[in-house]
Amino acid sequence: MTPPPSRRRASASASAAFHDSRLSPAPKRLAAAVGAFAVIVFLSGCSVLQIRTEDKEAGPARIAVEKTAGAQPTADPTDAGIPEGMTKKAISFGDGCPVDVSFALGEDWTEGSGSTSKFHVFTRGTDSTDSDVVLASCSDEYGSSAQEVVDAKRRYNFSEQDSQVLSERTGSLDAGEYWSFQGELGPTEILAINSEPTLMYGVQTGYKINGRLVNLSIEMRALKTHAKAAEELEKMLTTVTIDGQRVPTPNFR
Repeated sequence: MTPPPSRRRASASASAAFHDSRLSPAPKRLAAAVGAFAVIVFLSGCSVLQIRTEDKEAGPARIAVEKTAGAQPTADPTDAGIPEGMTKKAISFGDGCPVDVSFALGEDWTEGSGSTSKFHVFTRGTDSTDSDVVLASCSDEYGSSAQEVVDAKRRYNFSEQDSQVLSERTGSLDAGEYWSFQGELGPTEILAINSEPTLMYGVQTGYKINGRLVNLSIEMRALKTHAKAAEELEKMLTTVTIDGQRVPTPNFR
């Protein structure tokens, strides 16, 4: 039996409302991300601070992505976890993000003037346009779970067709989820140094602090042409700890 016109109109209205609600953006999250980006750029004045917000249309699918890591993680470095020629660098994000983060750095790395309590910048090199860079940050997240944060990072990093994830690993931490990775950014990626092929290693996490959900991020980048950069960044990534817990790394390629 065909429903009366009034019932058909009501059903169509309900369907349209449901469709619109699913497609409506998250203005609160977008505003927070854009606001954080503006503050970082204003404080830094340095080209190495290239931060991409994630509330955008999805980019092309990643190529050559290894969705699962190998059977065994990369071996831990020797000498109490700190490679020879490096020292342990402890990061504090202040009272607003009371998490202890650490990783190893060589003596030729210096902390930049763009650092804030929640955002630390380390560079190596004399020219800001092609310096190696390490970014460590803590920012509030508005997703429903730590896993959702990690999934978003995996979805939007390395999104251009000339970029690729070479190796990656995901798993759980005591208070959240992590994604550790090795990849190569193509010249068109916003995070590529000086619009040139760039090596990128890092850890992205969704982490819970006193009931709050945050993203702890450590990103390490160097031009692909820099000699021995890959070997050093690999060593540095294996030393990343969060609240004293070592973050597992993928099998590097």
